This record gives sequence, C-alpha cells and structure tokens, in this order.
Amino acid sequence: MRRAALLAATILLTACSSDPVSAPILTVVITAPKATIAVGESLQLTTIARDVNGVTIPNAKITYVASPTTVISVNETGLVTGIASGTGSITATSGDVSSQPLSITVN
Repeated sequence: MRRAALLAATILLTACSSDPVSAPILTVVITAPKATIAVGESLQLTTIARDVNGVTIPNAKITYVASPTTVISVNETGLVTGIASGTGSITATSGDVSSQPLSITVN
C-alpha cells in the first residue's frame, strides 16, 4: 500500500511540474532583415522553432551552418557576416529538424 501511495504521489508531482515537456519540433524558420549585404557587413537572423501545434518553442536550441564559408559566416547566435562577394546560404537546425536554406548575397 505504501508503495502505491508513493507511486501516485510521484505521478501527481510530475504531472503538476512547472517545467512541462514540450511537443516535438515540427518546423524551424529563419528570416533576415535583408537578403544582400556588403563584405564585412553583419546582420542578425531571426529563427523560430514551432511544435506540431504551431506553438513557438521559446528556448529551443538552434545551431547554424553557413555554406560556403568563404562567402559568409554565421555565429552561434545567428549573426551573419559577409566574407567575400558571392551567394551563400544559412541553415538553422533544432533537434533533428532543419530549416530551408536562407540565401544571402554578398556584394
């Protein structure tokens, strides 16, 4: 009986936790204030991860990849910098879900 009461209390406390488990990420979308920058110029990306219900996941861990890195670079916060003339792309990933590539032209 004691074991059943302990199990019930554990389940109740877990269900009432202030840190609920979020739904799986369905989409990751990145946007930029403009699509063309100059060599040496930087711009900040905005990235949103949404769950299967379309709800924004506020603290989703996002990682960024730039390609080719000879044209553009991106840091861990989504700050893009133009390295050389050309066109590159940035992809954002959260969990195992990646955004569509965002194209950036450097002049």
